[in-house]
Amino acid sequence: MIQNKHLPLITVLSRMKPEDLSVILDVLPDEATEIICECVYNVLNTDINLPAKKKAHLRKFIKSNCSVHRLAKISKKSCPISKRKKALKQEGKGLPLLLGAAIPFLMDLFMGKK
Repeated sequence: MIQNKHLPLITVLSRMKPEDLSVILDVLPDEATEIICECVYNVLNTDINLPAKKKAHLRKFIKSNCSVHRLAKISKKSCPISKRKKALKQEGKGLPLLLGAAIPFLMDLFMGKK
């Protein structure tokens, strides 16, 4: 389960270049990888609170830049963590955008709407 202490990690990862992100994923502990996978799942499968224009942009970006098969593998908790980590590394430039989409949702969740 994502907690407030994980928000800085997700924020930093969402701002990284895909090449750097692939290197970082090699050294992240399994708990951090689980958190990233949960964020991807939440962005794909829940109704996050994004404006309609941003949701449309996100959908278009996912369709053109992400592998649906890999995203399904990343989101599946029954898949071993090693395979999900490999899929995360292969996802490339789609991952920072997915994590970036999760940040406002998580901020609202932990900080409360102002």
